[in-house]
Amino acid sequence: MPLLKSMNTFGIATFVLVCTATGNLNAQLQHNQYPCADCAVQDNNGNDLKGFIIRNKSDLYTKGDLVIAASDNNWGYLQIRSATVPSVNKTGEKKGEMNFAEAITATFALSKTKDGALASWWARETNNPQGPLTSKMVKEQGDAPAIPIVRYEGMMHDLEPKAFTIVEYSNNLYNERDYDVLLKNYFLVENGAIKNNDDYKSIITYYNDFLKKFTYVDDPILGKRSFITLLTATSGNKYIGYFNIVNGKLAGKLEPIDFQYQKDKDTLVNKVFTKLTGSTVYVYGEENFDLEKPIVMYARAHDIKLKRRHTDTPKKFNDDK
Repeated sequence: MPLLKSMNTFGIATFVLVCTATGNLNAQLQHNQYPCADCAVQDNNGNDLKGFIIRNKSDLYTKGDLVIAASDNNWGYLQIRSATVPSVNKTGEKKGEMNFAEAITATFALSKTKDGALASWWARETNNPQGPLTSKMVKEQGDAPAIPIVRYEGMMHDLEPKAFTIVEYSNNLYNERDYDVLLKNYFLVENGAIKNNDDYKSIITYYNDFLKKFTYVDDPILGKRSFITLLTATSGNKYIGYFNIVNGKLAGKLEPIDFQYQKDKDTLVNKVFTKLTGSTVYVYGEENFDLEKPIVMYARAHDIKLKRRHTDTPKKFNDDK
C-alpha cells in the first residue's frame, strides 16, 4: 500500500508559525513614516513604477490575456516588483527632504484587465512589514506612461471578484502579507517559472477544480489546515503549489518541479513544509512526482497529520471534522 494511502494515522503537528514575508522579513524599520512618492513612481533611476511599466508591458499583456481567456475573465493577473526608495524626513531642519539612508521598500504592480491594464504602487509605513499600507498619486513628468497609474485600492477593487489571482514576482523583495490583505485566493510564482504559456490554461483548470473541493474557503474549520497540490500541465511540465488558509482565503505559492539530484527532493519538501502553518496537511493530486517518501518521512519526523485527496474525490475538505 502506498505510504500516502495510510497517512491518516499520523499525529497532529505543533508548528512554529513561519513568517511569510520574504525579503521584507528583514526590513530595517525607519524613523520616517513615508516613502518618497515621486521616487517610487518616476525618479529612482529607472528602478521605479514607470521603468517597470516600460520593461514589462509586453509580457504583462501576453500572459494576462492568456489568463483572462483561459478563465473567462474569472482570474486576476498581477506582475510585481519591489525596490528601495528614499524616505521623506518628517522632522528637523531637513523636514520634507529625501533621506537615502532611511530607505523604504516600495512595491510596483501591474494588473491586466479585460479592456487594458492598470499600474500602481504601495509601501508599508516606516518600512515595517506589518505596518499600514501607504501610497500617493504624483504629478507625472514627461510622457504619459503606457499603462494608466491608479491608487492600489482601485486596482484591488477590480481584482476583488476574481476566484484566484496569479501574482508573478520579478524579485524576492515582496511581502506576502500584502497579498493576504489585498487579494482573495492567490498564489505567488516567479516570473518565468511557468515554462510554457500554454501551461496557464492547465493551471487555471486544475485550480478551478481544486476550489470545487471546498464548500467554502472562509470556514473556521479550515483554519488549521494546509494543502500541497501536485499537477502536470498538458505540456508535460510539473508544478507544486502549497497553500495556507489566511484571512479565510487560500494563500500560497507555485513552483516548477525539475529535479537534478535526489537531494533536491528533500530540499523542496523541507522548503514547502516550513511555509505551511496548518496542523493537518492535505496532499492533493493524481501523481506524487517521487515526492511521496520525503513527504511522509518529514511528516513522521515532525508529527504532522497528512491526508491524501485525489482530484476525482467527491468529498469536500470542509467535511473532515
